[in-house]
Amino acid sequence: MSDSYNPKSKFSKFMAGKGFYVALAVCVIGAGTAAWVAVDKTIARIDENNEAIIEQQKAASSTPEPIYGFPDLEEAGKAQSGVSVEKDSSASSSSSTASSSSSANTSKPEEPSEQAAAQPEPQPSSYVLPISGEIFAPYSNGELVKNVTLKEWRTHDGIDIKAEQGATVKAVCDGTVTAVHDDPLMGMTVEILHGEDTTSIYCGLDRELLVKEGDTVKVGQPIGTVGEIPSEISLDPHLHFAMKVSGSWADPLKTMGKVAE
Repeated sequence: MSDSYNPKSKFSKFMAGKGFYVALAVCVIGAGTAAWVAVDKTIARIDENNEAIIEQQKAASSTPEPIYGFPDLEEAGKAQSGVSVEKDSSASSSSSTASSSSSANTSKPEEPSEQAAAQPEPQPSSYVLPISGEIFAPYSNGELVKNVTLKEWRTHDGIDIKAEQGATVKAVCDGTVTAVHDDPLMGMTVEILHGEDTTSIYCGLDRELLVKEGDTVKVGQPIGTVGEIPSEISLDPHLHFAMKVSGSWADPLKTMGKVAE
């Protein structure tokens, strides 16, 4: 029969129409409700944990702090009654010993030790010129210069100081006479060692010398007088003075600190 009641047909029509949307809305509402319930439970657990933490902090803050035996700031500078102060016997004995020793030192000066007395006097730190006069021929520092007497080019390994024959020549510093010889070109020559490596050389002295090899001389001590220099006989009377440092020729004025480096 075509007009008979068929519930499945009506339900199908309902689902094909508005019923589908109603079912969808029911599902969405159910899912939202379940999610809200889960979030609410989570928030409740978080609140319970926070309350527990707050309770623990309150319990900890309520514990009384320990009281230490230090005085207040106002009482720190006050004298305390009933407290005895013991004196350090070692400190008092040491102070008395120090005072007695200081009084002994003031009453009797210390004598120099034997070791200090046996030390030699320090060597002078400065030089003097061997003779007073004009320096008219400087140190050539290895450069060749014309020798008017020999008429040839030679190095001038010292300085020429103008002086009259017979003028006194002095040792430029403390030292030991290491050589005395008559040089064919430079005349009578005396060499004096100062310290370990510096030697002063005096050329053109008179044969009548005041020192000999091995003598110890002091600064400014006369060692002879001005004579003649065969290789420089054409020049005015003078002293040819030279110096060596560690065996090499050196500028005498710079070595003695008479001019700036």
